[in-house]
Amino acid sequence: MPLYRFVCDKCGREESLLLKMSAPVPPCGGCGGALVKQITNISSYGCSNGSESCGSCSGGSCSSCGH
Repeated sequence: MPLYRFVCDKCGREESLLLKMSAPVPPCGGCGGALVKQITNISSYGCSNGSESCGSCSGGSCSSCGH
């Protein structure tokens, strides 16, 4: 399931939620307002640039495991 970042259009609270792509967006956990999806920098979640390790890579480089 993808991790989505949301911000409430009523109170400004930020939330990160794991949701199925077809799942409806729940209301804000703080005020019940509508959550608006934000685009997240994908590179911060993976290690495709080789500078970070995902934990399963040998030698500390994701180039060895294909991430």
